[in-house]
Amino acid sequence: MNIWIVTTGSSDVKLKTDEHWGTLFRKVRNQLYDRRFAPTKPPNTDDNEHFIVPARAMGMVYGTQLTDEYYEDLHLPLLDAFSAKLLEKGKTNPDRIIVILTNQDAVFNDEDRTIEKSPYWQDTCTLKPIFEKYFERKFPKVKSIDYLELKPKSQDEGLDNWNKALFLVQQALSSLEFDKSANVYVSHQAGTPAISSAVQFDCLAKFGNKVKFLVSNEYEEKLAEKGDFIESSTYLQGMLVQEAKALLKRYDYQGVELILKPYWKDSVDPLLVEIRDLLGMAVQWNFAKFEDFGKARGDVAKERLNQWWWMGYEAAYLGVIRLKQDNTVEALFHSFRAVEGLIKEWALYKYKPQIKYSNAKQPSTAYIHDVNLPQNLRYWFNANKNRDYNNVGLFGKALFTLLEASDRDKWNQNPHIQIVAGDTIGERNLTFHSLHGLEGKDVFQAWNTNNPDKWESRVLGCLNFVSNQKFVSLKSASLMAKVHDELVDA
Repeated sequence: MNIWIVTTGSSDVKLKTDEHWGTLFRKVRNQLYDRRFAPTKPPNTDDNEHFIVPARAMGMVYGTQLTDEYYEDLHLPLLDAFSAKLLEKGKTNPDRIIVILTNQDAVFNDEDRTIEKSPYWQDTCTLKPIFEKYFERKFPKVKSIDYLELKPKSQDEGLDNWNKALFLVQQALSSLEFDKSANVYVSHQAGTPAISSAVQFDCLAKFGNKVKFLVSNEYEEKLAEKGDFIESSTYLQGMLVQEAKALLKRYDYQGVELILKPYWKDSVDPLLVEIRDLLGMAVQWNFAKFEDFGKARGDVAKERLNQWWWMGYEAAYLGVIRLKQDNTVEALFHSFRAVEGLIKEWALYKYKPQIKYSNAKQPSTAYIHDVNLPQNLRYWFNANKNRDYNNVGLFGKALFTLLEASDRDKWNQNPHIQIVAGDTIGERNLTFHSLHGLEGKDVFQAWNTNNPDKWESRVLGCLNFVSNQKFVSLKSASLMAKVHDELVDA
């Protein structure tokens, strides 16, 4: 069994001639809210172009007075193209046709209907008699034809609203029973973009790989030769790509990978391989596995990976992304982790001779020992050392005071690091140990700022101070930002 589902739109029915329009119009003009509808031709078209009239008016004038003579005035270009394709080989002749009409009677009041360009006049419900005669002539052996009306109840449910249109389409199609073994052909080009998308979506959900899309170009010459079938897989892939792009905007790299993974399995397509590799890097970065990410980036990141400070900027930029995702807890965590972690990397780099991992119970914790200790650190060391082990652990407040003691003049000239090393440490600890919700303003307040830009500037100021770099933004400092841009462009 073959089922053909077809949407309808305002340009489905045109006039070959305006010879009879005036006579027919006068008989129903009192139903047209004083609108003086007249057939017109689209601007910048040749003399052979057909006349157009708003769909509801066309149906009210011709549909109510449709003799065989008047029917010959009509031209249905899109339906002609679709019908020719269905009839082309005989195997796709429809046994059942489902026509989707629109009717916004409940949406527009009498005042709205006096406006000629109101969407009310684009409705196709009055064209039903014309469609009936068309299908009767084109497909005399068709077993059944169903006419479904999309009837929104208010302007909030308008046919331009994607979600509302989807609900109306689902509601209409669910009122019918379908043969599960049927081949389904869908022509969705007519109607609003929201209706078109809704029909595509619902038909793919209902019929899966049993559906094919029958499309055409109403502006091409020789329309009968232009209808064509498109496999459902092509549509599904297109919809999945759009979904992947939406996830990419949210930096949800795992979600994108999950959607696209079936398409690059065993693929040798260079573009798919590139996307796969970039997403693999992005997922590693998203889990804060910066070393694995950097190694996967290869030669592009080789020079950066030789710098002791590079991961601090990646951690900070991850905090920025978390804030964009409204994940405030992780935004706060990664931002402070970036600064404190970078100070530790700085200490490991600068004071390598004094560093030992001397605690067997904490083998990954670094300690500074009194070995050839620079004179300017003597006071700091004595103030912070563990009396039993004569060393200072590189964590907590001692890290910040070590940085200050190393170059006090430079420290005094940088307000960012002074503020972060001051009262904000206590503020941060209070915030981290609270089980209450964390809002964006709490993240900013923990850094003694009041908006995202100032917060990012403070984090960047601290990182540049520690690393002695001059990056102008966390994005420009991050290797991941470039990977993301490459994914967007792929």
